[in-house]
This record gives sequence, C-alpha cells and structure tokens, in this order.
Amino acid sequence: SYYLIFVASSNPDTGVFELFKGGCCALIALFFIKGLFFKKQSGGSKDFQITREDQPRLFEFLDRLAEETKAPRPHKVFLSGGVNACVFYDLSILNFFFSGKKNLEIGLGLVNGLNLSEFKAVLAHEFGHFAQSTMNVGRWVYIAQQVATQLIYHRDWFDSLLSGVSRVDLRIAWIGWVLRIIVWAIRAILDTLLSFVMLAHRALSREMEFQADLVAVKNTGSDALVNALHQLSSADSAWSEVGDFVNSEAKRGFAVEDLFMVQRRIIEQNRRILDDPEYGIAPTVPNENPASHRVFTADFAQPPQMWSTHPANHLREENTKKTYIKGALNQQPAWCVFLNSDELRKEFTKHLLEGIDKPVCASKETITELDKGYDKHYLNPEYRGAYLGRSFVSEISTIDQLYTENAPTVSELYPENLKEDLEKSRNLKKESALLKALKDRHFEPMDGVIRFRGDTIKRSYLSEAIKIVEADLQNIKKKLFIHDQKCRTYHRELAQKHSSGWLVYLQKLTTLIHYADHSFRNLLDSNERFQNTLHVVLADGNVSSGERRRLLADANEIHQTLSGIHHQGNQILLNKETAEHMEKPIWKDNYEELKLPAPNENQLGEWIDALSGWVNEMLSCLSELKGAALECLLDTEKALLEADQEGRTLGASPAPPSAPADYLTMLSGNERTIQTKLNFWDSFQTASGIAPASLRFIISSGIVGGAIWLTYSKSSILELYHLIF
Repeated sequence: SYYLIFVASSNPDTGVFELFKGGCCALIALFFIKGLFFKKQSGGSKDFQITREDQPRLFEFLDRLAEETKAPRPHKVFLSGGVNACVFYDLSILNFFFSGKKNLEIGLGLVNGLNLSEFKAVLAHEFGHFAQSTMNVGRWVYIAQQVATQLIYHRDWFDSLLSGVSRVDLRIAWIGWVLRIIVWAIRAILDTLLSFVMLAHRALSREMEFQADLVAVKNTGSDALVNALHQLSSADSAWSEVGDFVNSEAKRGFAVEDLFMVQRRIIEQNRRILDDPEYGIAPTVPNENPASHRVFTADFAQPPQMWSTHPANHLREENTKKTYIKGALNQQPAWCVFLNSDELRKEFTKHLLEGIDKPVCASKETITELDKGYDKHYLNPEYRGAYLGRSFVSEISTIDQLYTENAPTVSELYPENLKEDLEKSRNLKKESALLKALKDRHFEPMDGVIRFRGDTIKRSYLSEAIKIVEADLQNIKKKLFIHDQKCRTYHRELAQKHSSGWLVYLQKLTTLIHYADHSFRNLLDSNERFQNTLHVVLADGNVSSGERRRLLADANEIHQTLSGIHHQGNQILLNKETAEHMEKPIWKDNYEELKLPAPNENQLGEWIDALSGWVNEMLSCLSELKGAALECLLDTEKALLEADQEGRTLGASPAPPSAPADYLTMLSGNERTIQTKLNFWDSFQTASGIAPASLRFIISSGIVGGAIWLTYSKSSILELYHLIF
C-alpha cells in the first residue's frame, strides 16, 4: 500500500489506478491489523484470591508438592466454586513475546468431593502442567486464536463500510463487491489454517494431560488420580443440583449458608435413590493384582478425539496403570489442608451468592428443607427406579390403554428383576444411540474397528445392527409397559372396593399426568425443531429469503404450541393434594400470562431472543405439574394397598383435579423431523466435511492469488475497468 500510494503514483499515466490499488491494499491491511487489538482475557476465576497469610496450611501443602514434583510455585492462587482445578494466565498480544505468570485455580466443589490423596493427585497433575515448557505453545495458539477469531468471525464497522460501498452507484459498487469477495476468501483461508493449528495443539494438549497424569502417579500412586476422576462425575452432578436448590430457597425467601454441605447431602441422597452404595465413594482397590483393576470402561464408539483437549478417562486410566505404582491412600477429607474450612465454606458461599439479598438460613434447617425435596414417593428405592427419568404414559394416546382385563397379584408389583429390566432398557438406548452416531459418522469406532456384541462388523452392517438393537429395545419397552399396566390395573381394582370416588380420583390423577407429560414433550419437541432450524439457517452467517420463511414457519408453530398450552390453563384445576406440591395452589398463577406476540418478519430477531424464557418457564411448570400429580397418584396407590392389607375401608376420596378434555399428544417415535446435515452450499460456507472444505480452500486461495496478481500487474486494473465499462 505504501509503495503504490507514495511511489508508483508519481507516474501520471497510471497514477490514478495505482492510487486506487494502494487504497484497496490499505483497506486489506487495516482488516488484518485491527484483529491484533482484542480484549484482554483471563482463563480463570480472579475474584477470590487467597494468600499465604489467609491459608498458611494450604500454601505449605503447595510448597511441599512443588518440591516433590520439581515444579515452580504458582504466581497466585484463586478459589472458584466449580468442580475443577486448572492453570491459567493473563493474555494480551504482548504475551506472544513474553511469558505470562501462571496462576492456580482450585474449585471448592472439587475439594468437597475428594479425600486428601485424591486432592493431592489432582494438584500434582496441575503442577505437572506448571513444569511443562510446552505450555508456551498453548499461549501462542490461544493468542493466535483470539486474533484469528477477530478476523474470521467478528463483524464491525469494516464490514459495514464494504457493505455500504456495495450499495452505491454501479460504477463504484463493484469495488465493494470485489473487496468483500477478497475479505471472504481471506477469512476462509485463515479459518482453514487455524483449524489445522487447533488440531495440532489439541493433540499436544492431550499428550500434555497424559504427561501431567504421570507426574501425579509418581507422587501419589496410580489409584489416587483414577479415583479422583471417578469422583468428578458425582460431585459435578451434585453441584449442578445445588444451583437449583439455591434458586428454590431464594423463592422461599432465604439464602443458603454453606453450599458445600448441600452438595455433600445431594450426593448422599442420590446414593440412596439410585440404590448404589458406591455412588460418590472412591472405588475399592483389590489387594490381588491391583494393576489390572479398571474403574472406567470404554464404549465401542466415542466422539472424535481430534477436537478434545483431554483424553477419555479410560485412556487416562490405562496411561496411569501402564507402569503401576502402589500408593498409600489417605482417607482424610481434602478440607484438612484448609485453615478454618467451615468458615471458609461459609465465606465463599456468601461471595458466590452476593446477588441474593435474603436472610441466611441455618445449615441444619437448610438440610431439612433439602431432604423434603427428596422425600418423594417416586424417588423411593422400593419402586426399583421405575419412575426415575422415565414416563409410563409417553407410549399411549389415552389412559384407557393403561388398564388390562387380567387382574394381577401384589407379588407382580415392582419385583426385584424390574431394576435389571430398567438397566437393560437404558443400555439398549445407549447402544442404539452409539450405533446411529457411528452410521452418521458423528462418532468413530474404538481403534478404528466397529464392534457389535463381541463381533467385528463392517460399516455396511450398521443398519442391520441398529434394527436388531431397536427390536430388542421395543421388546424390553413392551415388558416394562406390561408392568406399568399391572400396577395401574391392580390399584384400580383396589379402588373399586371402596367408594366410587376413589376410582375417579385415580383416573383424574392419571389424566393430569398424561396431559402434563404430553404437553411437555410436545413443547420440548417443537422447541428442538425450531432451535435446529435456527442453527441450520445461521450456519453460514447469512439468512436467505427462503431460510427466513422456513424459520418463520417453525417460529409460528412453536408459538401456537406455547399459546395452546397457555389457553388450556383455565381448564386445569388443582385439588388440595396436588396444590401442596406446587409453588402456587392455582395452576395459572404458576406462570406469567403469555405476552409473547406471534412472530413476524419485522421483529423476528427480538422475538427469538425472548422465546427461550417463555418456553423454559412453561417446561418447568409442566414438569412440576407432572411431578405433583405423580406424587399424589403413588401416595393414593400406597394408601389403597395398605388399607387392603389391613382389611379396612377408606372413607370418601379427596376432590379430584381436572385436566383439559382435549389436548395434543406426542407419542414416542412421532417427533418432528430435524435436519441433521447441512446442504452443500452451507457445508461449503462453513467447511463442514472434507470435500466442501477442500473446495472452499481451493476457491478462496484462487481468489486471493488472483487479487495479488491484479495488485502487482501494471495495467490489469485499467484493462479490467475498460472491460466492465
């Protein structure tokens, strides 16, 4: 640009066109330079730093660990609420040339789920990262990614300028068209190159994880880190439930005093509900041949590892036990390295909940309130998990299908083998999903070999394998549904022995469950269809008129679904028993009146932004309604059974609830179709797939190469101008 403007423009014969080319080059140069000025970002939680004066015991522990691992000490230590520990540093463009100081973040949600040996193993792993010089590569790649992201994805005044030029007189507009094509080509090339850089870096990151794991193994043995990885699942699941409980307490008018006590209690409750004595507890290492003991197992298919920064857990376990080192496991809670841990938990809880201006509820009362939420009939282990994440009405269009003519016996209700059948159903669903993911090439087979029930199969056999699994799944579903029929039929027979009101009461409760379940599924399915369409039409960054019409049609469909559920609210009357399980005793008071208008062309963007709030509110209410009706149904069935066993007759039944007489159903298998693959043009624009990505790179390289040739050609611009005009 400098050369063309200030040197070549001195030639009066071609000066105008050289000046024009120099101006275009200046715009392209500006496009590149502006990407260097990205917002400074940090990789960890920087709002709760602890010092050696605050926690001398922890820092002594960290000092010893640094000496044992021969790693530098962290520059600063921060606490977070997550179930994680990580190394992070500040980044700016200067850090491309100068190393940033590494900080350590410790998630107290992680500390709360580990013993001392497991905690030491996790921190030894992080100290292994502190010692890795290859982390500099990560720093460079991260900075490059920030710059490239600004160039590739960010749209600002530069794009508006080119767009504005493209809309003026044709004799000038073509300049904007050409520059926009060149900018698109540059972005496409950078996107492709960045993807290769990211692939290489993530492969390096996985190797760094393996090496950091070996540092932990050397200092704590092979079992401590594996046990810690095992504990992460239950701790993370419980931590997500903590958030829900905090919100419910805020609605009740209180703030929680100790989030981590709540997390531990949730793990205990989940252990009881799942009837799994080892849930949330470190696996027992056998005395004989501990090196061959495995905690994690590999599925026959997995997501492509090429984009993962961390290896799969079963691969990490294989790595840690390749050379087995036995270590003594210290069962003390990890909190023992923190000074005044009780006060620290409360202080940090106050920090996390600073936006909740409510009086703090004492921990003992909090736990009592938490336990009430788990004191539900459907969570009772005596039901063998028949109502955990499973609906007994999703396969039927009317509740009459729940009853059979053959009266079952009480021994057929919730037998021991029901738990095995439910587990088999879950495993078959997982197997079917993995096979379908393999068929669609979303997952890849382990070791490059497709295995199906012990045999190696070819990809062409996947469709047949899916049919086999689906047939087995339908059989087990049928068996489970027959059991559901036995339960409902048996209790219907008991209800008929008492006043007729009990039979009506059971049927009304079942109808309310059926309505809430199918309305929930219908709204959820409609929303998934809309979100899928939104994702597809926005994939290439441009929305055509045809895509906009398609999006508007799906937007209208979900609005009609949501509006229909709102209009049916007047037909739902909660009785006293179901109302006790709801936040508010009148159904319509549990959600806000629908003020979301029907979508149209002019406000579609704002409408989309507002949609999720309305959908999530109604989904939450329907889920709560179904849970309340189910709780009353099981409570009533239990009361009928106890009365029959004791030989007594129940009095008058409670007043039943009411549900809409007519409503839409959403049977399993009738879900709305969604688009699973982009069309070729969108695939080309987004470089999805080898062929579209290769074609985009070839075309964009040709455009940039042609632009360079035109820039350096003395007469090309002049000839091009005369050719056009």
